[in-house]
Amino acid sequence: MASAPVLASARRILLLGLLAGYINALSFIDLGGMFAGAMTGNTIHMDATFAAGNWQHGLQVAELILVFFLTAILAACLRFVTLPVYGFVIMAVLLIIAQSVYGAPHQMRYECLVLPALMAVQGQTLARFSGNAIQTVVITSNLLKCAAALAAWLMSCLPGSTVPRPRRSAIFLPGLSWVAFLLGAATASMALSLKTSFPFPNS
Repeated sequence: MASAPVLASARRILLLGLLAGYINALSFIDLGGMFAGAMTGNTIHMDATFAAGNWQHGLQVAELILVFFLTAILAACLRFVTLPVYGFVIMAVLLIIAQSVYGAPHQMRYECLVLPALMAVQGQTLARFSGNAIQTVVITSNLLKCAAALAAWLMSCLPGSTVPRPRRSAIFLPGLSWVAFLLGAATASMALSLKTSFPFPNS
């Protein structure tokens, strides 16, 4: 299967990165420090919470991790039998559900189920862009990939260097994922400071 053009990949990464940053910031603020899509941070949070004796909150974090993991299994199974577009449809439905429960009496409970499921579906739906493996849900590995590709490019410029020059997309696309994630998180933070949760109004 041919790689998508870099410009098309950039558009997808921008959209997915904005969504991931937005949902992770929203969950962090609304769910008391839990992330919808960053299971490394959640695992540390869970361990620290249990160590502090706060079993109720620790179990909430554990539940969020479990929802993410089980949904990731289902989404991976779905990927074998359907086109990636169905993953985007599921993400849209979950986003609508998340919007509909905002302000509900048990909002936190519902968000602990819906938001990690949304991020798990995103993580399993599309993770390769123009031949580059890029995970838009979390961005630590993308920063490392961008740095490694940039280092290889710099080393390839040295006189007599035998280091192969990486494709520009190997630098640009992982870097763009971080920028998109940053912008999405900033948008969520500003929206929540204005007492709204999503980029479309509450009915």
